[in-house]
Amino acid sequence: MLKSKQFLPVLVGFLIFAGLTLRFYHICKNQFLFYDEGMYLGYNRAFLNLVANNPAHNLSEFGIIIGIMFKTALSTAKALWFFILNLRVFCLGPESWYFARLVSAFSGLATVVLLYFWSKRYFNSKKIATLSALLLLILPSHVFYSRLGMQESLSTFLFLSAIYLYMFQERIRWPFFVSAFLLACVYFTNYRMIIAPVFIAFIECFNAFKDHKKLHWQKAAAYFATFYAIVFGIGSLYGGINIHVTFAWMFHQAQDAGGKFNPINFISYPYYVFALEGFFFACFFWANAYLFKFKEYVKLFPFCIVVLQMLIFSFAAEKGARYLCVVLPFMAAAAAVVMDDSWQRFAKARVWVLAAGAFAIGGMLYLSGAIAMARTDYENAVHFITGHDPQAVIVSTQPLVEGLFLADDKRIVACPTDVYSLLGLYKQGARYLIVDPQAYISWTINGRRFSPPLDDFLEMTLKNAQPIQIFPHLNKILLTRFVLDHNEQILDSIFFLSHAESEGYGKIRIYDLGTVFSTLQHA
Repeated sequence: MLKSKQFLPVLVGFLIFAGLTLRFYHICKNQFLFYDEGMYLGYNRAFLNLVANNPAHNLSEFGIIIGIMFKTALSTAKALWFFILNLRVFCLGPESWYFARLVSAFSGLATVVLLYFWSKRYFNSKKIATLSALLLLILPSHVFYSRLGMQESLSTFLFLSAIYLYMFQERIRWPFFVSAFLLACVYFTNYRMIIAPVFIAFIECFNAFKDHKKLHWQKAAAYFATFYAIVFGIGSLYGGINIHVTFAWMFHQAQDAGGKFNPINFISYPYYVFALEGFFFACFFWANAYLFKFKEYVKLFPFCIVVLQMLIFSFAAEKGARYLCVVLPFMAAAAAVVMDDSWQRFAKARVWVLAAGAFAIGGMLYLSGAIAMARTDYENAVHFITGHDPQAVIVSTQPLVEGLFLADDKRIVACPTDVYSLLGLYKQGARYLIVDPQAYISWTINGRRFSPPLDDFLEMTLKNAQPIQIFPHLNKILLTRFVLDHNEQILDSIFFLSHAESEGYGKIRIYDLGTVFSTLQHA
C-alpha cells in the first residue's frame, strides 16, 4: 500500500502519462472532422506539389518560394495558419496531411507548460499551478483541439503567451511589444480575435478595481495602438489584400448575426462546459461565483476572462464551442482555484471535495479517452469508391476533406442544391454521391443548421434510396462536438443530438447516382 505522501506523486505521474497519451495517440493518422481542415490543407496544393518536385537549389530560390507562400497566405482570413501549413513541404512533403495535427498537438502541450508558469506567478502557488496544468492536460476540449488539424490550439498558445508577457512586466519595454506582436499573431490565425485587445483593457480595469488604484489607460491605449498598427501594417501589404478579404468576411458575418439573435442562445456557452467537459468539472468552474461573496477578486480573474469571452461570442451568428478554445487555460485555472479554495475553506467537507474532484478527473479522462479513440470515415469512404472505380467522379457534401484522399481533387465536387444541377453533373461523368453530417449544416430545407429535413433530392434519397455502403463515421462524442462547434440556435442543436442515434445523423452514406435517379423517378 502506498503511503499518502507517495500517492500524490504517483497520481501526478499517472495524469501526466495519461494526458500525453491522449494527445499523441495515433496523432499521425489522417483523422479529420471539419471541412475547414480540408480547406486549410488543400489550399496551395498544386503549388506545393510543384515545389516538392522542383526543390530550391539556393537561398535565393528558397526566398522566392517563401515569398510566394507568404503572399498567398495573406490572401486568406487566417494567414499565419495557412503559411505554417505550407511549410510542411520542406520537412514532411506536400501531402503529409497529419502535419496540421502535429502542430496542434505540440502547441497544446506548450500551452499546458506555459499555464503552469502563468498560474505559479499569478497565484504565487505551486499547488494551484500544478493543478491548473494537470486539469488542462486532460481537459476534453483542449485534448480535442490539440488533436485537430485546425488553428485553435496554436491560437491558444499565442494568446496565453501574449497575456503572460503583458501581465508580468511593469513598464513599456520589449515584453510589451512582443506581447502585442503575439496577440496580433492570434488575429492572423483566427480573424475573429480582432477583438483581442479587449482582454488587455479588461486586465487593466480588473487590476484597477482589485487594487483600488487608478486605471492605467495610457498603457492600454499604447497596446491598442501597437496591436492595430501590426494588424493593419501587415494587412496592407500587397495592396491590402488581407484587409480586403478579412474585413469583408467579418462584415458579412456581422450582418448574418443580426438576423439570428435569440436570447435563449445566451445559455449556449454555459451549456458547453457541462456537455463537453463533464458535469463535475463544470460544477467546479461555475462554483467560482461563490468567491464573489468573499471578495476573492484575485482568484476570480481566470473565471472572469472566460465569462467575458462567452459574453462576447454569444452575440455572434455562430456560437461555436471552438471560440472558447483560447480561454480554456483560464477555465482550467478557474476550476483549480475552486478546488484549492474549497479544500482550504471547508475543512469539514474535504471528503466531499475530494470525491467531487475524483469524479471530475474521472469524467474528463473518460471524455478525452473517447476523443482520442474515435475515428472518422472520410478516408475510408473515398477508398471504398476508388477501390471499385479508380477514376470515379464523386459528388459529396464534404468535398474539401475527402478531396485530400484523391490524387486529383477535381474528381470530387460539392453537392448541388437541386436535382437538375445533380443531373448535369451525372451527364458530365459523376457516378457516386456521398452524404455525411455536413449536409445538416448546408442542405437543410429551411436553411437552419441541424434542422432536418434536408432540401430537395437529398431528403428523398435518404428516405428511399438504398446506399451501396454505410460507414458509422462519428460516434456520440464526436457528433456532439461537430454540432456544437457549428451551433447557431442551441435548441435546434440539442434537439438534433437527441435524435441523432435513432436517425443515423452521424453516418456516411454512399449512393450510386444511377440508383438515386431511378429512386427519384419513382418516388
